[in-house]
Amino acid sequence: MLIVDDLEHGHRRAIKTPLYAELTGDAELAMLLELEPHPHTVTTLDVIEIRGRSGIVFEYAPSTLTDLLRQHHRVASLQPSPDGRRDEPATTNVPPLPNRLAEILQQVCDGMAHLSRITEVAHLDLKPPNVLVDKTGHAKVADFGLAQHVRIRHGRFSTARGGTWAYAAPEVLRQEPCDTRADVFSFGVLLYEACTGRLPYPFALAPDPDTQRAQLLDYYASSGPRHRAEELYYWGQSTMTQVPVLPPGEGISIVLSSCLQQYTEKRPQSFGMLADMLARSLSRPPIEAAGIPLPEIDRQHRELALAQVLIRLGRLDEAVNRLNRLLTTPLPPELSATVVETARKALTGAGRHAEAAALMDWR
Repeated sequence: MLIVDDLEHGHRRAIKTPLYAELTGDAELAMLLELEPHPHTVTTLDVIEIRGRSGIVFEYAPSTLTDLLRQHHRVASLQPSPDGRRDEPATTNVPPLPNRLAEILQQVCDGMAHLSRITEVAHLDLKPPNVLVDKTGHAKVADFGLAQHVRIRHGRFSTARGGTWAYAAPEVLRQEPCDTRADVFSFGVLLYEACTGRLPYPFALAPDPDTQRAQLLDYYASSGPRHRAEELYYWGQSTMTQVPVLPPGEGISIVLSSCLQQYTEKRPQSFGMLADMLARSLSRPPIEAAGIPLPEIDRQHRELALAQVLIRLGRLDEAVNRLNRLLTTPLPPELSATVVETARKALTGAGRHAEAAALMDWR
């Protein structure tokens, strides 16, 4: 990840070059560039070439949810227990979430609701490092490297390609067809970690990813997940064998019980539904942020990058429509020639040679 300053426009940007080019092909780039900007998702602004590879330009944010959780739980661990001791972690008296962290969790939920409601995208790698926090303290869901459109093909949803196993839903671990309810499960893991500083498993996860996945597959083949859901639902009313630390409050515990269900049909069916549940559990008003317009220069770069990707994908009519809209707006000199040349390429590829020739005299 590169951090650069756009001196001309006074913005700081992040540029990501995927380790493996095949993980971010043109179809994935088109999906990223088509995602509608939202206050709680990171916006893809442009695609540039860096040493022969695509560099994806994003909004910059200085910290992540991981940073906030480390700070919160470090402070919480310094608080004395009721008998004055500090040497043992609490198993039941977890402090309530501070307002700032509660609001960020609601913002994550709102960003995920936007992805699944407006663009029907499943993220499939939701975890604290992939939630950025900008300089104003607002959360932005980021890193869509494994994301995919939720579409049914031959009666089945797409199969997950991987993920971070500690946050993965059982169907992702088994590499079965999945949809946004896999993200609901991942949000449950993230929420449990935010509340307790722990992961919701009654054992330590191995550092090796393959061993970790095998551990979790064995766990989901046992009765443990069913008992975990029951222990969370009946908050503090039974002996805890599957829940390492009791969450701070019955309401949050019930939300966790719903999110961490092994079977998709038992989880909240959308992030909109989950957002309402979370707001009630936190005794906070629900949030639903409105979309945000991009600065005109960012919108133009983004539209041009998308048109170039659409041409490579053979979606020529879509590319022409976007380029036509660009050509009807005032363009800065550094973009004008590139937009015209790209439009000529798209029109020629679509067999619209007369229109392409007419652009020769475009000023």
